Amino acid sequence: MPFLALVFALLLLPASLQAKERLIWFIWDLPPEFVKSGPWANQGYGDKFLKYFIDHMPQYDHKVQRVNIPRWSSEALRPNRCSAHIWGGFFPDQLIESKPYSFTPPHVLIAPKRHQERLGPPGSTVSLGQILAKGEMRLIAQKVNFNESAKQSRYPVLFPFLKPYMGKKNLVELSGGRNDVDLRLLEHGRGDITIGYPTTITTQQRVFNLGDNFVSYNLREHYFYKKVYVACNNTPFGQKVIAQINQLLTPQTLKTFLAYHEEWNDGAPHFRKTYLDYFIHGKELGRVID
Repeated sequence: MPFLALVFALLLLPASLQAKERLIWFIWDLPPEFVKSGPWANQGYGDKFLKYFIDHMPQYDHKVQRVNIPRWSSEALRPNRCSAHIWGGFFPDQLIESKPYSFTPPHVLIAPKRHQERLGPPGSTVSLGQILAKGEMRLIAQKVNFNESAKQSRYPVLFPFLKPYMGKKNLVELSGGRNDVDLRLLEHGRGDITIGYPTTITTQQRVFNLGDNFVSYNLREHYFYKKVYVACNNTPFGQKVIAQINQLLTPQTLKTFLAYHEEWNDGAPHFRKTYLDYFIHGKELGRVID
């Protein structure tokens, strides 16, 4: 067959038989967003967000790549890469973001139950700044600044309160493959307290068979819900993907995504009200931030 005739024949093939553009999605091991292994594997709410996007975008050849955060920060700007569940503000002008479709709840302080006498009744409000200033308790946290060029801390709201203690004995920064703090480190005496989410204790109990030895406290310094987006490298391809994602983010989709959250947060009423007020009813809320 002459070359031009072959090209013409290929162009006439049905779309389903033509080569699809590769779309690589980055995820990380961070329950309850993404769950890597065990009976809850791929059942995190981020796993389900991503499955929704993949199922509704059959025009692409999707590949899911699991990375840790340092690896993500070195790969995110390569062609045809997108992240399904990420805060805004990373790599300004180099990543393009969808409309927000979810948020992370305010961070909480987590401690073994043996520290209740020092911290107060579970569920009460404490000051991270005051605790660190006293210097009597060691805080374990993930590496606060994992990549300077990314232009964002792992704890952006709490960063001003953590920065004075970076490199000091009462702030233990972890590095390695995990993207969360294993609460068993507190049981083993590596530290006294850590920063997590309202779902951290129950999630680690579910996924890692953690014992019922921990309590959480609201943080005076952190009452914000931080918006979450899909982000792609800012190229024509990435811009096209983001435009298609935005079309999927209907009120019905957002309600479906809320249900995915509630599989892990036990239907937390304040999270639900804030989500519905902001995403469904369009209310401007000062506690919801970029």
